[in-house]
Amino acid sequence: MGFTSLIGIEFMKVRRSKIVPLIFIAPILVVVSGVANLSRYFTPEYTNAWPAMFVQSALVYAYYLLPLSMIVVCVMIAGRETSHNGILKMLALPVSRYKLSLAKFVVVAFFLLMEIAVFFAVFVIVGLFATQMMGVREALPIGYLLKSCAGLFLTMLPAVAAMWAITVVFGSPSSPSGSTCFSSSRAFSSRTPPPG
Repeated sequence: MGFTSLIGIEFMKVRRSKIVPLIFIAPILVVVSGVANLSRYFTPEYTNAWPAMFVQSALVYAYYLLPLSMIVVCVMIAGRETSHNGILKMLALPVSRYKLSLAKFVVVAFFLLMEIAVFFAVFVIVGLFATQMMGVREALPIGYLLKSCAGLFLTMLPAVAAMWAITVVFGSPSSPSGSTCFSSSRAFSSRTPPPG
């Protein structure tokens, strides 16, 4: 079985999942709130409105919401495999494990690219609306925005690879940290004397 057909099979598996609506939530939420907060300070004489709006939106998005949504995507893809025994059926075929893992990672990377494209589109639409409403006469810096979004995608790829590896090894990214927190809280509570 070829690598492209493996990628096609992986896309067919996630086609009816809830991943596609999920990738719209974080970009819409962060862009609308970020631009709405910053646009209150705009005046018609304001300069560098687009970079200011982009930094305001991208900081929260890149630090918190994008990694969180990618963790959820990784867990959903891995959970789909284990819940329907799909991984056992795929490994029963004459397929290389490495090709299969790489095909799944390509799907995860595609969802990352798709979410950043949604972020870009929502940012441009909301930014155009905000600058029109406030009377800011600044041109849309499409090169700056594309370069920044491409940089965001390239810097998130290693993080997504690590998230996918943790998901595959432990079953979910929260398994090791959750069990560590649980065991440390139990150890702390067993050493703490009862009140009174």
